[in-house]
Amino acid sequence: MVEAAVMLRLHLLIPALMVALALALPAWPQSRRGEMRGAWMGEGYNRDWPAIMKSLKENGFNALFPNFCTGDLAYYPSKVLPVAKGAAPGRDELAEAVKAARQHGIELHLWRINWALWGVPQEVIAQLEAAGRLQRSPRGKLGREDPAVTVDWLCPSHPENRKLEREAMLEAVRNYDIAGIQFDYMRFPSGDYCFCDHCRAQFQKDTKTTVERWPEEVQTGGSYVERWRQWRRGLITSLAEEISEECRHIKPRLFVSLAAWPDLTAAYNEVGQEWPLWVRQGVLDFICPMDYTTSKDDLVKGLLPAQLERVRGAIPLYAGLGSFLMKSSSQLIEQIAAAREVGADGFLAFAYFSGDLDKWLPDLHATVSSADPNPMPHWAPPTRFSFTGPSAPQIASSGQVPSGVQIELTLMVGEAPPAREEAAAEGAAEAASVLRRATGEPRSPVGSYEVTPGPTPSLIPDQTPRVSGRVVVESPAGQVLSVLAAFEGQPGTARTLRLPAPEGPFRVAVYGSVTAGEEKRAFVARSIQLVGAKATEPTPEEIRSELQRRRDEMCAAVRGELVAGIEAAIQVHATGAGGEDWWVRLKDGACQCGEGETERPNLTVTASAKDLLAIVRREVDPQALWEAGRVTVVGDFRLLRRVAAALGYATQ
Repeated sequence: MVEAAVMLRLHLLIPALMVALALALPAWPQSRRGEMRGAWMGEGYNRDWPAIMKSLKENGFNALFPNFCTGDLAYYPSKVLPVAKGAAPGRDELAEAVKAARQHGIELHLWRINWALWGVPQEVIAQLEAAGRLQRSPRGKLGREDPAVTVDWLCPSHPENRKLEREAMLEAVRNYDIAGIQFDYMRFPSGDYCFCDHCRAQFQKDTKTTVERWPEEVQTGGSYVERWRQWRRGLITSLAEEISEECRHIKPRLFVSLAAWPDLTAAYNEVGQEWPLWVRQGVLDFICPMDYTTSKDDLVKGLLPAQLERVRGAIPLYAGLGSFLMKSSSQLIEQIAAAREVGADGFLAFAYFSGDLDKWLPDLHATVSSADPNPMPHWAPPTRFSFTGPSAPQIASSGQVPSGVQIELTLMVGEAPPAREEAAAEGAAEAASVLRRATGEPRSPVGSYEVTPGPTPSLIPDQTPRVSGRVVVESPAGQVLSVLAAFEGQPGTARTLRLPAPEGPFRVAVYGSVTAGEEKRAFVARSIQLVGAKATEPTPEEIRSELQRRRDEMCAAVRGELVAGIEAAIQVHATGAGGEDWWVRLKDGACQCGEGETERPNLTVTASAKDLLAIVRREVDPQALWEAGRVTVVGDFRLLRRVAAALGYATQ
């Protein structure tokens, strides 16, 4: 009886203890599907690839990026690069890794270290030095003589080095069934390289420039520094374009990516890696900035937002997280959750067998990697999310809209309009249009983040595909907030949807599949991340002040050619809280404005100050307010149309 009583008390106590424990412990981030979960891994021989791939799969990962080749060294049988010592007789390390990856459903992307000669035998480096193929500092020093670099690098202007880089990557693509190939170190080591004799001669030849004082005139403060930096960037970009195009020609469904320099300013000016241009020109299928920091704030307030803004949803961005710097799995879990919250499409951790990542996998699986991660975002066919309507300018400029505001979305899955059609678009729709991996002619950038032309490796080739799925609004963590529509049909059918902006960060996502013949592939495609900002009631003084500022800005921005020949006065009555009277005068294509009333106006507009503020912010359609009786207009309607057109508004 005593035992029974004790058991009864325990039976009642255990649930209470579990609830108390759940309330006492911090809430762990949850998993989500439809993302990259991957890891980089350093070079090496005789790896237990089946065990590695099995561990990744069981712990919710779907990709591995092993380093099998550096600047002039391979860890597999190569006819292009010297082969590293240490392989077991008859063993092909890369073939073994590919085989195990396929058995366990892991995508294997070959991680290539470009230019840098890590691990290369000294006799090979001596030959390269004698041939003038190594990078040098302004004082002629080699990389191994620089404490900040520590290793020699091949010079990107030397034709033999460029041929080596191209052939090394193409050989791996031809000979191995890899899912993708990743550029790394496709840049200079710093702004102090390369000043070798070949670079000097090639720069002068390419730019038709004679540099009398070398290298002073191409360094900071010199006459040719900007031309020099542009030339260095061009060396890197042009080779990346060429290799990417040839890789896809060999294997159309191969994914090309970049381990990107995280600091955009330094990438542009110092190391010569203009990766935002690579995104726009369709060189890459996804990008992985190396955001190695132990500070979550540095990641989500500094690094990732700037990078996401430059990518602008054109391709997936997977945050590169420095797990090797971290002291505990909880730090990595926190950064993974934070990267999701600001809009990253997944993550790569650096690195398996570096630090404790392989030991932390079960902790990640218990929290942020428990759900099935597939489908990968880079599997998606070209998907066009075009935000139109009154909220489009705000979406284009800041990604923020007031929560509850109606958003208009035109969605096209599986086919993107030609680049020239996009280039011809004008106004808010052009600014707000976001394309993901659109088809078109390679290396034909249009505008800013509008088109990323290139092949579409995720579509099933040589078949007439059909697409089907559903469109949802989801939180950054992948929680479905609302279902907008289901669809099925031929690729390229446009659909117009409307949705009220929820409060907080959200994305529009398409979960679907592409089917052709017997083959079917699932995909997820997501828009840029938007934020529904909770509306706060401004004070009358705030309304008045902002109206005055925006009125002055709009007057200064009036397109003179559209009001040429007009001599007219417009009176505005802003009523209610924050309201006041002001006037606008047009004469000889010029615009003036001021407070008070004007004599004999040609046009009088009356509305509440709050509605006028919404109009000038472009949050609402003026036509809709006029039809609702909230705006009254007296006078010359032809003048109204011309002024509205000059300010960028369309009128009926």
